[in-house]
Amino acid sequence: MNQNIEIINKYLWAVKFSFLPFISEINYVPDDTVPVDEEVGQLLDTGIILLNKEHKLFEVYKDGFCRIMNKSNRQIKNELSNAKRIPNKDKWQILYMEMLKLEQKRRKIERGE
Repeated sequence: MNQNIEIINKYLWAVKFSFLPFISEINYVPDDTVPVDEEVGQLLDTGIILLNKEHKLFEVYKDGFCRIMNKSNRQIKNELSNAKRIPNKDKWQILYMEMLKLEQKRRKIERGE
């Protein structure tokens, strides 16, 4: 495996997106219209979430996804349901909801849905 790829767990990897053109193991090309340090990450068609180590909130996303990935499907569903009831969510609540949704989507890909 390429030394530039940090494998956090089986489904969560991290890499500097500016290195992606030189990493043949990852089949993803970043969006040229988005500055490389502003792209958070990507859900690959293999069911792996690829985080951008150059994003300013990389550590927040890394920690958050590690915690979310340990939750059961039921826990994720309940947390999303509860979050929908919160009016006027702050930016961190919105971010957490989006991370929960992405993990749900990742699990569907993993199951082949």
